[in-house]
Amino acid sequence: MNIDYHAIGLRIRKLRRQKLWTQEKLAEKAEIAPDYLCRIELGKKHPSLKTILLVAGALDTTADDLLVDVQKAGRPAEGSGEASLFAGCSEKQKNFILAVCQNIIEEMQKYEKTGEKPM
Repeated sequence: MNIDYHAIGLRIRKLRRQKLWTQEKLAEKAEIAPDYLCRIELGKKHPSLKTILLVAGALDTTADDLLVDVQKAGRPAEGSGEASLFAGCSEKQKNFILAVCQNIIEEMQKYEKTGEKPM
């Protein structure tokens, strides 16, 4: 199984920044070394399940939130627009983005058919 550790790192970084925490503060709360956390956020280290659980607990989130959709099989290629758009997003955020995009597509299709400008 191929795991997208870069996506995990981006999610951790996003949640850490939302709390306005430094890497040092999160590392201290998760009881891991700051340089190890830095490499996890960059996708250069592959954290164990125990480390994922420690970081998730420190961030007041679940391991599920950090690990959702991180299998590479069947996912867009790393660096593609879609992959980077969704990197670090929760499932709820992804669904919202997709709904907005669907509305935009529908408006564009109406415009193409009728020639009327979208709302």
